[in-house]
This record gives sequence, C-alpha cells and structure tokens, in this order.
Amino acid sequence: MKKTYLMLLLALAGFGSSCTNDDDTTEIPVGAANEIQLVFSGSGESEEYTKAIASDSENQIENLKVYLFAAASANAADADYEYMETWTKTNATPGDKQFLLQSSGSSWKASIKPGELKGLPYLTLVCVANQDNLFAADGNPFAALTAVTTDTDGAIAMNGTSLADFKAAYTAKLAADGIIKTPLAMTGTNTTKISGSVSKVAITLKRVMARFDIDNTTATSRLTIKSVALGQGRPNGSLFGATPGAITGAPAESADLMTYTDVPFTGENANQGTLESAIYVYPNLATDQSYLIIKGAYSSTLTNQPVDVTYNIPIVKTPAEAKPGDPANYIAINANSRYKLRITDVTESNIFSTFEVEDWTSGGGVIIKPENAKPEVKELTGDNVPTLLPGMDTFYRTDENGTFNIVINSSGELEYSRALLTKVEEIDWLTVGDATSEQVDGLTVTTYPITIADAAGKRPVSLTFINKAASYDPDLQTTLTFVGPAAAPVPSVVDKGNSDGNEVDVTSLDAPTATMVKANGSYVSLNVFCVDGLDVTLSDETGYSAKAVATEGFTTTYRIDIIDAKNAKDAATVEFKNKVADTNKITLTLNHKKASQPTIAANDQTGTYAKSDYNDETLGGSGSAATANMFLVDGSTIYVKATCTESQEAGAVKAESANSNLTVSETATPGIFEIKIPTASLLTAGNVVVTFKNATDEAVTSTLTITAKSAVPTVDLTADGNNAITDNNNGSYTVDMTTLDSETFTLTVEAPLGASLASLTTPFEGDKAWLQIDGSPETTISSNGSVAYTFKKGTDDTKSAPITLTFTNAVTGGGDLTITLSKN
Repeated sequence: MKKTYLMLLLALAGFGSSCTNDDDTTEIPVGAANEIQLVFSGSGESEEYTKAIASDSENQIENLKVYLFAAASANAADADYEYMETWTKTNATPGDKQFLLQSSGSSWKASIKPGELKGLPYLTLVCVANQDNLFAADGNPFAALTAVTTDTDGAIAMNGTSLADFKAAYTAKLAADGIIKTPLAMTGTNTTKISGSVSKVAITLKRVMARFDIDNTTATSRLTIKSVALGQGRPNGSLFGATPGAITGAPAESADLMTYTDVPFTGENANQGTLESAIYVYPNLATDQSYLIIKGAYSSTLTNQPVDVTYNIPIVKTPAEAKPGDPANYIAINANSRYKLRITDVTESNIFSTFEVEDWTSGGGVIIKPENAKPEVKELTGDNVPTLLPGMDTFYRTDENGTFNIVINSSGELEYSRALLTKVEEIDWLTVGDATSEQVDGLTVTTYPITIADAAGKRPVSLTFINKAASYDPDLQTTLTFVGPAAAPVPSVVDKGNSDGNEVDVTSLDAPTATMVKANGSYVSLNVFCVDGLDVTLSDETGYSAKAVATEGFTTTYRIDIIDAKNAKDAATVEFKNKVADTNKITLTLNHKKASQPTIAANDQTGTYAKSDYNDETLGGSGSAATANMFLVDGSTIYVKATCTESQEAGAVKAESANSNLTVSETATPGIFEIKIPTASLLTAGNVVVTFKNATDEAVTSTLTITAKSAVPTVDLTADGNNAITDNNNGSYTVDMTTLDSETFTLTVEAPLGASLASLTTPFEGDKAWLQIDGSPETTISSNGSVAYTFKKGTDDTKSAPITLTFTNAVTGGGDLTITLSKN
C-alpha cells in the first residue's frame, strides 16, 4: 500500500504582510488600510505539465464564509481567540461584510476589510467553503456565535465564542438516501495582524471528506461495476479535522454508522480504467471496520453469462511485517485523502485488490517545464543496433546476442532505471554498462553501452532515462523498451486450471501434453508466453474448443474444453504460433485419460454403515480381485469401498452382481457399496462374483468374489466308537441296540453362528427312554464352536419311539438343525 504527499489544494499566494516574487524581490501590496487581500490559486488543470488531481467540480467554490476570531497575541491558544464577525461571498454587489470572489487566470481573488477591536489586533481567519450552515457532531444545529467586545482600554467586556468551541462544527448528517455531492465542503485557517496597512494571508483550503477512485477494466477482470457504496460509514464529518467519536456497541450494530446509498458507477472511464471520484465518504476510525460495497455483473469463466454480484471490500492494509496467517488491519479514512481501489483479479465470489492512499490536493498553479527537461534519444549506434518495431515509437527488437549504444541528449545529468514489463524476474539478458557523458552545445550527451545475451523468448525490458532535475514527473522521463528476436511461445502450467482428473505436462516445452477425461465439460488450461502475440490452430474443432480466458503482460491463459465427447478425437492437437514468425510454434497434444481400474478396499465408514453382526468385512485377495465371506441369512449385509482415481463423485464406479439374489448398490456416501442377501433360501452356498466398473470405460473392471456360507449347524460322525449308529443322509440316524449294549456313540454338533438345545432330559422321557445322553454336555454352542454329545443305552429297553433333537440357530433366519434318532 502506498501513501504519497502531493502539493496543496487552493493555497493562497504568500504569507504575512508582503510576498516574495520569483526573482527574490519583495512585492508591496497595494490597497486600503486594514484591507486583507485573499488570492485563491486554482487547480491549474489547463496548464501544460500540471499534475492536477482534483476535478473542476471538486475545486468549485459555490459559497464561502470567512469567520474572524480575534486575540491579543498571535501565539494565543484557540481557546483565547474569540469570534468577532463573518464575511460572506456574494455574486451580487457586495453589501455589509460581503465580498466578491473574482477569477484571475488560474486564481481567485477576494478582499475583505474587517473591523478592529482595541486590544485584539491579531485575527485568525477561518474559511468555510460550500457549507451553508454549521452543525454539531450529533446533527443538531450549531450554537449561535457570540461576538466578543472590548472596552475603551482594550479589555474584554464580553467574551465571544472561542475558536476552540467553533472547531467542534460538523457538516449536516446524511439522510438515509443521501450521497455526498460536489461542490464539496472545504475549510482552512491562518493568522494575520490588523496593522493599518494592506496585507495578504496564505490559506490552504482542504476538503473535509475523502474520495475513492476505482481502477477496473472489464476486459481483464470480467467484472462490470454498476454501483458503489460504503458500509459502516460515518454520516457526517468534522469541518476542522476533529477525531471522530468512538462508536457504541459492535461496529455492525452501531447506530452511529450507516450504509451509504448506492452511487451509480458511471463516467468516461467507468470499467475501462480508473474512474476518479467514484464516491465521497466522511472520515472515520479504523475500529469502524468500514468497507466498500461493489455491485455489478461478473461474466462467469464457465458460461460467459453475466451473473449479478455484490462484493464487500474491507478498507484494510497489511503491515510489512505481517505473516501470511495474520489478519489485515482496518485503516482510518482521513479527510482530504484519495483512496484508489486497484482491482487486480476477480472471481464470482472474491475481488483481489489493493488500496493506494494519496493526499487529495491539487497542483495549484503551473509547474514550469525546464528547457529540454525530457531526455531525447539522439541515436542508437554499434555493431548490433536494434530495429524499431513497426508502428512503435520506443519499442525495439534486438539480435540474439551483441552490443549497441544508446546516445541521449538532455539538459542535465541523467540516471536510469531498468524494469520488466511483467513481474517475472528475468532481465539478465540485457545489461547496461557504465555511462559516459560530455557537454555539446549546452546539452549533456550521455552514452549507455548495452550488452545482450540469449535474448530470444525473454520478456521485454524497459529502460527509463530520467533528468535528475525533473525526476518527480513521469511526463519528463524517456522510456525505451527492448525485446529479443521472435521466438517460439513458452508454455507453463496454470495453477488449479484443470477439471478433476485432468493434467498438463510441460516437461517438453515445444511439445507439451494434456491428459483429459473424455467427457463434455472436461477442460485443461495452459499459460503461453509470447511477446509478439499468438495465432492458435485446433486440429479437432468438432470435439474441442480453445479460448483465451486471461492475459497478463505477454502471457495468455488458454482453456481447452471438450465440447462433444462422443466425437472428440484422442491425440488431437492445439498449435500456438508466434504471430510474426509462425514457424516458431509449440504443439499441445490432447490425450484421452485412460480409465483407471477400480480399487476395492474395506469399508472405512463403519460408523455410518454397519454390517450384519455375524458377518466379517475383512477382505482377502487384492484391490482388483478381492474376496469376502457372507453367511446365508435373510438380510445378511456387508459394505465395501470401491473407487477410481478419476473421480470421487457418486456414480464414478458402477457395480453389478452375477446373481440377482445377491444385491449390490452404492450408498449415499460415494464409493461405499452395500452388498446384501435379501432372501437366503434363493441363494445356494458357493461363490458369487460382484463386478465393479469404471463409469468412464465400463470395460475396465475389478471383481469381488463373495463366498456364501451356510449358517445351519452341522453334525460330525467321525469320532471313534460310532459303530452303533448309521447316518441315513436325510437328517435321521438309526441306532443298533445290540451294538449299543457294549458301546456308546458320539455326535459332534458344530454351529457357525452359534446354536442351543432346549433340554438334555425331555427328549429322552416316556416312550423315548430307550436312549440317554452320557454326562452333562453344554446345551449352548458358541459362534464357530462345537459340542460333543455322547449317547448310551437308556433306562427302559422296552420303549422304541423316535427321539428328536432340535438345535436352534442363534441368528434368526440362519437355519436350525434337527436330528432324528430311531431304534433298530
């Protein structure tokens, strides 16, 4: 942020009772006794070389009052200067205490002849321009002024309003729909003495508000500003620079602050450069946290359609020692200052900009141009003299390597500065040697030796030659710009310039490549640097478009879009040619992104998607050929994750099951898939393959093999000593009682999900007492556990009814085991 101080606005010529002329002689004013002559200098805008910074309307004096305060001493404090009388500008024949403001060239002249109070010979003149009435800070009318009187001895008989009290005056408060307009309120003061002769007094008038200029060019920012306002602004301003009072409550909630009415953003340079005086505002405090409100239309980079936007831009500065994470500091808006908002970049949601602060004071008169103050190029000499580019006055093309001299005439000693036309540091290709100078015919002739090396493809370098006697004025400087031979464009990557899944490789500068997802709206961006401008040729105009979307210096950003994915050709090309030498070119090749194989991984959203308690989501195999197990239970469910590198959006991976009785579907969380057995009886134990496909190319797949396992408990008859039992292979078993006389037999029941037997005694009672269980085994089988049941001859060999044992599955729907034992 810069802050500069220029010349004072509307300064009066001279100070005290006499003035010194430019030739050091003293001018004796001519006029009546006790007359005070006022000479207001103008902006001088019509004069050549004047750097005026205020418009005619901002310099206008519509009305003017001169309040006189008297004191006994020139150094008296404001509290001791007391109000005496008021003089007022008139456009008619002057009456009592009235004066004419007369134009004289670039100045205005006026004359008053104030009264004189004995004992109070010193007067402070307080000039208030363009302010009809005075107001207190709260907006109420200012108290009536009381004039001081003195007695015959010069002692004060009645005190008048003090200058200190008078300086508490404010402008009127803005109405809710009001704006600050020209002519603008201005004030200034100075002190003189009633000496019995004519005197002149120097007074500087300063504006009591600030002005905002806005630098915006729609062609580069894509923003068309329609109006500007101020948020959290002060409704009025002090006429004499009093510090605004502290507000009550938080700034956004304070009744002491207001939002200014929108000011239309119109004028000759609106949205085409710097619009001066876009809005006027009253001074404030940094704690007010004021901000500019910019309203307009932003042309979207995606659709090129205007979108209505509103930006709130805090009026802040960033301290030099600030760290990247530190918040910016709000600044106070000061009276008589200009604030330029320089917009550097715009998106639909943000404006990137800087504030520059300068005094708002006019040149005030004429800056005389020294004779031949602007350095003039006499000639370029040497072995490798650059050539002037067609249609250019100061733009030269150099050889690739070599030396030449720049010979310059000037009226005084020269100095030079060297700079790039763009921000990148790359100026070693042109160096300036030690200059020599001589006096010829009253002029200083300075020769600068120049060396160039490897100039092709480099950024232009400007050399600015400055007459030290006029270095403050850019109009009195001479700038020459040099560029090397026409060269091939140079590509570079655009940060965050590609749609998801796309990338650009500029490793080979003459043959960069782009990899693009083949889909409508898929795009890449490329920066192309070329000093001479570019011609662009696209090999496939049906499937692609290539458009310039931004330019900074000699670098243009191009965006290449797929506009017809169906017909977009793989390996299409975009040629970028140097406009003045089209054999110097680079070719960007557009390759279609090959679909990536989906990767299958364990569910990482277990807190959101819970599997069936009895299933295990542990995966085997690999990310492209994974395996998992599921039990055959109604509603049996697991979740897996399947993603591809192109996109993490929903639908980027598709899935299908080889058996419709095993369902697979993507959840609300992209990439998380639910795998479910709705009805277990419709699916037999064994393997079912689930195929995951890349949506951009469904031929690219990965598989998940689901092993469907039965959850029904099973019986194992492999134990020794089971000669007494025969498996009928239908869930029933026959017991040979003759063999059982001397033996026992054992059935081992295994339960994948757990099971339980209701009773160890009831099944063997009554007419089933021919068999009984030996010992007291467990009636509950844990998940993936087993229990061995050993049987022996019962208590009543005359009984023979079949015995049924039912093992109930711990999981509903998992299937029960029924064993029927029959007597042989």
